Amino acid sequence: MSSKLIQNLIEYAKNHLSLDSRDEFYIRNRLLESLKIEEFKETKADSVSDLKNPETVILPLVEYALKKELITEAESEYFAFKLLDLVSLRPSEVIRRFQSEYEKTPLAAFSWLYDYNVKNDYVRSTKIVKNIGWIAEETKGKLEITINLSKPEIQHSEVKAAAKKKAGYPKCVICPENEGYAGHGTYRQNLRGIPLLLGGEDYFWQFSPYAYFNHHGIAISYEHKPMRVDLNTAKKLFDFVDFIPAYFIGSNAGIPRVGGSILAHDHYQGGFHPMPLNNASTRLLLSSEKYQKTEIFIPEWYNSLIRLKGKVREEIEALAGEIITTWENYDDYENEIIAFTDEGHNGFSVIARKEKDEYILDIILRNNRTSAEYPDGIFHAHPEYHHIKSEGIGLVEASGFFVLPPRLLRQLGYVEAVLTGEIENPDFAGDLESFRDMTRDLVSRYGKNNSKVAAQTYIRKEIGSVCENILRNIAVFKDTEKGRTGFMKFLESIGLKEVR
Repeated sequence: MSSKLIQNLIEYAKNHLSLDSRDEFYIRNRLLESLKIEEFKETKADSVSDLKNPETVILPLVEYALKKELITEAESEYFAFKLLDLVSLRPSEVIRRFQSEYEKTPLAAFSWLYDYNVKNDYVRSTKIVKNIGWIAEETKGKLEITINLSKPEIQHSEVKAAAKKKAGYPKCVICPENEGYAGHGTYRQNLRGIPLLLGGEDYFWQFSPYAYFNHHGIAISYEHKPMRVDLNTAKKLFDFVDFIPAYFIGSNAGIPRVGGSILAHDHYQGGFHPMPLNNASTRLLLSSEKYQKTEIFIPEWYNSLIRLKGKVREEIEALAGEIITTWENYDDYENEIIAFTDEGHNGFSVIARKEKDEYILDIILRNNRTSAEYPDGIFHAHPEYHHIKSEGIGLVEASGFFVLPPRLLRQLGYVEAVLTGEIENPDFAGDLESFRDMTRDLVSRYGKNNSKVAAQTYIRKEIGSVCENILRNIAVFKDTEKGRTGFMKFLESIGLKEVR
């Protein structure tokens, strides 16, 4: 029986992972070694040509290993990755194939690489399809909202601790050295990516196993160095969108509480997905005597956003550099913006894309200062919204695409049961306590005799409203007279004037 299971995986690899038939004996013997099997009986494999992912051929081998006590239940997922690594192309072969596909079109190459990562299960398609997502049509920005069931919720304390963690080998979880690394049996050995040159520096592109959106991936510096938005950031982002014009890419702020979950290693995020932010209309048109070939806008968006657009990327890069340098040292006490205390507080979420031959750079001004009232951040999601989203609001959410934690599936299911009358006397025990006020408010508006469809609609509408408020929370210049005045003062400090 074990021979049949091994042959099925080999057949899958020949059909979907470009395994060369000349390597079949070698790969078979490596699999036998991993499964502690010494004998093999020639057998015909099942038909696997129509499979979209390896689940049906890899799970029986994992079950075999569990039954033989070769692995523990906790190791089962990573053991599957180990076997899939064995039957996948070597990294150099993946790069050669990518380069061959790139000669057709850039998108063809990235699509091939993405599909390969799905077929070898680095991108967990069977988990991704279980994610719940919708467009919040009632919101001003038509926000996209997902409950990502495969992404763990990460707290600020964990981000801070990870940034200070003593480096070993690999130095962190996104280092390129993770490709093929087994560690203590808890690494994804089936990772495959490709090299990039951004701003004259070496980077490594890999797709995300969590996949927030289509072709979601990460460009990771080969050098393990801290996250930082600097004068070279726009150049690196534009190099990327020149290399793959169909994608967008962005950088989180390099400071805690207002960005990504990994601060210790320089990286960018992007993919093949139009963000809600892209469709924001223009609120203000600005001009600059110094940068006359660049269109400058303040879009109609929730947070403090400056949009630069033009065909001359060098001019956009120069203006972006001036914005970055000025904002890093900018104070506005009336709007609670202080650049430095014992550490720097001003940062940026920066997102780049191309439309035909025009470059677009969105710069979102950020600040991570805290106060007694807002210990997690004055310009972070306020505590009354933490039951929905308490993690740092990075470039993805700031662009209008919300990735919410898996716990919400259970918690919102409870709220739904109250709204439909399935639960008559709710007991908000444990982490449901934070949903007490939200549930009471929804019941007061809609009652407790709703259909499941209606209850879900009301809940999703409420979540959309919360996400809008979170985006307003992170705005350093609020949409008030004081905030708008402060924003214009900052813009004028870099020579930008409103076009009337």
